[in-house]
Amino acid sequence: ADTSKPSRSRRSWDVVGTLVNIYGSKEVFVNEYRVMLADKLLLSGSYDTHKEVGNLEILKLRFGDQSLQACDIMLKDVLDSKRVNTNVQQLLN
Repeated sequence: ADTSKPSRSRRSWDVVGTLVNIYGSKEVFVNEYRVMLADKLLLSGSYDTHKEVGNLEILKLRFGDQSLQACDIMLKDVLDSKRVNTNVQQLLN
């Protein structure tokens, strides 16, 4: 492997650090991320959360599980909604 090129995870880590600096604090960044994730999930017409789960896992490595618990709950709620919707649709058909 070419070690002269940064890995995708390392680049993501650097971007997160830059964003935290822009927002001024970890708490402000995490709150803005939570709001952005909520908007994205509400506006999405699908239940595909694969990309959001991956992004959240990267952020949890940096900030810890506790800081991002509300985001975990939102993603779990979307998956639960998908399951319920699938079951209701099966009952109606």
